[in-house]
Amino acid sequence: MKKILFIFSVFLMISCGNSEDKISEDPADLKSLNGNYELLELDGEDISAQGFILNFNGTEQRLSGKTGCNNFVATYKIEDSIVKFNPPLGTKMYCEGQMEYEEILNELIPEIRNVRISDKDLIFLSGENQELLNLQKTEDSE
Repeated sequence: MKKILFIFSVFLMISCGNSEDKISEDPADLKSLNGNYELLELDGEDISAQGFILNFNGTEQRLSGKTGCNNFVATYKIEDSIVKFNPPLGTKMYCEGQMEYEEILNELIPEIRNVRISDKDLIFLSGENQELLNLQKTEDSE
């Protein structure tokens, strides 16, 4: 009996001490998100040093930002637990050496189908659950 009580106590302490963020994989939760997010990874590549900030507006179902040279906006809709982004629309300026990530982002956004949301992180996934974009909420969004 003491062993069972000890095991139960250990289990209870571990479960109470777990401070991980609540994670949702329901695209409908995107409707409640608003604010600025720093783009940390793009198709598995760490680009956190670039300092790209994307703005997420869940009410209007819109993602916007600037990644290098041009501004963009991409709208989306949620159907049958899948999020589908329209191809991004943006300005068309040419900036020598500043457009590499912009082109990749424009290709990846329409491939987004799933999402993982926690208090600080926003991860967009392809239909095959490959991580496409990894964003983290900025301090000024709080």
